[in-house]
Amino acid sequence: MTVVTITNTSPVVTVTDLAERITVNPPSEIRVDIGVNPPVYNLTGHTIFVGSGGVNGFQVVYLASDSTARPADGTNQTHAGKVIGLTTAAQPEGVPATIQLAGEIENIAWNLVAGEVYYLASGGEISQTPPDTGFVQRIGVAKTSTILVINLGEPVLR
Repeated sequence: MTVVTITNTSPVVTVTDLAERITVNPPSEIRVDIGVNPPVYNLTGHTIFVGSGGVNGFQVVYLASDSTARPADGTNQTHAGKVIGLTTAAQPEGVPATIQLAGEIENIAWNLVAGEVYYLASGGEISQTPPDTGFVQRIGVAKTSTILVINLGEPVLR
């Protein structure tokens, strides 16, 4: 079981999971059990838009200072502590980002090694080898050659 905590500082945040809807008035926290195969949450009213240049599908993204999602880079220490998940599809600049926070994500183009840990590399990519400079952050563990179980680790500066 994975628990995600979303801290809200504005009037209302809505988390939608098909038929379920949770509304909370701040200041408060929403704790959502997203299990092994979680839905993808879109924070209505608090949408994160795709930043300059867009994003590719299955890219690790961070929350930039302008509150947009951009490809994360493990060699750039300014991205440490700002990684939020993986995109589920390619999206152009300015549209709402769809980001998976945890759980299983499948990409038929991947050639992962089951059981191996994958780290943030550069350009939003994942790698079995963490970068030599910047910071190290575990992104998840491969379940199969095409499925990664997202379980973001704490960033460690190099």
